[in-house]
Amino acid sequence: MERIGEVTAVRGECVEITFCRPTDCGKCHACQGARDRMQVTVKGTAEVGDFAVVDMPSATVMKASLLAYVLPLGGLLAGVAAGTLLFPAQEAVAGIVGGALGLAVTLGAVALTEKKRRNDPQWRPQLLRVIPKAECPAATASTGL
Repeated sequence: MERIGEVTAVRGECVEITFCRPTDCGKCHACQGARDRMQVTVKGTAEVGDFAVVDMPSATVMKASLLAYVLPLGGLLAGVAAGTLLFPAQEAVAGIVGGALGLAVTLGAVALTEKKRRNDPQWRPQLLRVIPKAECPAATASTGL
């Protein structure tokens, strides 16, 4: 998944790139709250005002979506099922408690493994190329910045 953004800051070996929210996001705002722009910091060299092409492999985006949405939902549903099967006399309460526990366990597992993913280059966006602002005056219109 390639995106073009504007370099808004340079910090040592890293550059901060600002992207506008894609139009296909609609009014969801799940990824960055109510903000219309989001920033990402990547290793590379550029100057403030340049445009940068950043890539995150589609397979990685899918894995992240599974970790963020499908795994916790699966934990919730498994917990509800386990609670109602183990305690049929208190089905409603057991389902609620089991669902909460299942959700907590899966979210905890995701949180515990987050540090490993954060340090893995496969899970970080990569700077593909820099387009100097002087070479691409029309880029401002296409990125919405």
